[in-house]
Amino acid sequence: MKKKLLSVLMAAVMVAGVGGVGAAQVKADDEKILGAGIYSASDNFNSYIGKAITNACDGIFKTNIEDGQNDQSTQNNQVDTMLAKGASVVAVSVCDVTAAPTLIQKCKDAGNVPIIFFNKEITDYDVINSYENAYQVTSTGGDYGASIQAQMVIDYWKEHPEMDKNGDGKLQLVYLMGDPGHTASQPRCDYLKSTIEDAGIEIDLLAEDTGMWVTATAKEKMDAWVSKYGDEIECCVAGNDAMALGALSAVEAAGFNTDGEESSKYIPIYGIDALPEILSKIESGEITGSVLQDAKTQGQTIVKMAENLTSGKDAVDGIEGVETEEEAKAVRVPYQAITKDNLDLAKSTYE
Repeated sequence: MKKKLLSVLMAAVMVAGVGGVGAAQVKADDEKILGAGIYSASDNFNSYIGKAITNACDGIFKTNIEDGQNDQSTQNNQVDTMLAKGASVVAVSVCDVTAAPTLIQKCKDAGNVPIIFFNKEITDYDVINSYENAYQVTSTGGDYGASIQAQMVIDYWKEHPEMDKNGDGKLQLVYLMGDPGHTASQPRCDYLKSTIEDAGIEIDLLAEDTGMWVTATAKEKMDAWVSKYGDEIECCVAGNDAMALGALSAVEAAGFNTDGEESSKYIPIYGIDALPEILSKIESGEITGSVLQDAKTQGQTIVKMAENLTSGKDAVDGIEGVETEEEAKAVRVPYQAITKDNLDLAKSTYE
């Protein structure tokens, strides 16, 4: 599997590529159409990518972000409509990854319209490689940010001996998993645990269940776990920020984390995405850390690729600061750990 690290000048290139002179001179009536859809508006991170796509399209493409409502038949109809309206490129976070061949065929039948899959990776590379005009934009793959999340847990364990509340040398952990149908859900769970164990920390898994990426669902799970285990819980890890916020709501209702790390009862909580909603909680110490999944750069990258594809250029022309994986036909935006010490990095992606 061949990987190529380009350079580290994404911000500068995106400003030049997305808002360059040629793009700025395009009149609204002459704009091409980027047909774009997210799999569900209830997924906060997906919605932020949609907003980033909309912003990056200004002066380049007409677009309207469709909500697939986590229903593949709904999204199929939306893609049909995009193509019927003359979309030059289609970009979707697919509801069901097994539907990728169907969406590819729709784009082929419409005149070999390029399609860019994002957020949910199409892991069957034969599918992606079956169509020369199919591409992917994701965060760096494999562990989906879980190894970085795990390293934050490891570092905190080493720096805070009081985290081992019962002194048994084991990490009493509860884990909130995302939607089992999402390609990132199980790998995040598996890599989180294996990375911690590889660092020599034994895990005592008190509880593990799906919170479906949803705050309210995660709160329900965590309410039950706090009621059952209370201060035995030494760490809560969630597969995304929405669930981490649900966990925080549950523990604070039980008297934990209300004064950040200075609380008399404290459970370190970690998420993934570093969404704006969680940054203030990291700053206060109520949430211990998150992993930045850069929605802004992903959205800009999708639009830049679409612009390249409609201008006769190579799909990744002018896109830097990312990883490319030829076998997956993927552009991958790196994850980054976010704690109190580098909150400005995460905040800058939402400016």
